[in-house]
Amino acid sequence: MKRLIWVLMTATLWFGCKPGIPDDIIKPDKMEKILFDMHIVDGYIANIYVVDSAKKVAAAYYKGIYKKFGIDSAEYNKSLLWYNTNPKELEPMYKNIQKSLIQQKKAVEIADKMIQKKKFKADSLVIAKKFKADSLAIRKKMKPDSLSKVKATAEIAKKKKQADSLINIKKTGAMEMVSATTPTPVQ
Repeated sequence: MKRLIWVLMTATLWFGCKPGIPDDIIKPDKMEKILFDMHIVDGYIANIYVVDSAKKVAAAYYKGIYKKFGIDSAEYNKSLLWYNTNPKELEPMYKNIQKSLIQQKKAVEIADKMIQKKKFKADSLVIAKKFKADSLAIRKKMKPDSLSKVKATAEIAKKKKQADSLINIKKTGAMEMVSATTPTPVQ
């Protein structure tokens, strides 16, 4: 009986005194979402070259993140400091953040590809319409004699070659954009 009481008391003390996340620290699931948003903003801000503008934009975005999650900068900074001193709690969050960032990057790349394809199609239609209009204008000017027909046919062939060349240039440019946005494996 004494042994059982001793085991229960030891277990109670051990589990009761086990260090955990303090009540005044943002919980991991919420902190992970906050850090994800913060990193997205940091990436955006890093591309603003005018320092004063970047600071203003950053302040507004950070304020928006605090509002979104119902926290303030002091609570965020205190929590960030706590997680930085407790890497076992922070590491799984950053693994999830990395996965989320990779997923978001893939989604953006897919959207970019779709935009490029749509733009290529629109540009190709414009080129094709212009070729058709030019061809009709050449045919209208054509006289019924055979020499005029040969010249008109040659001029139409030249215009077709120009149109095809423009379409190929657009296609190559679109393909370069697609290949440039193809993700590189993350290790």
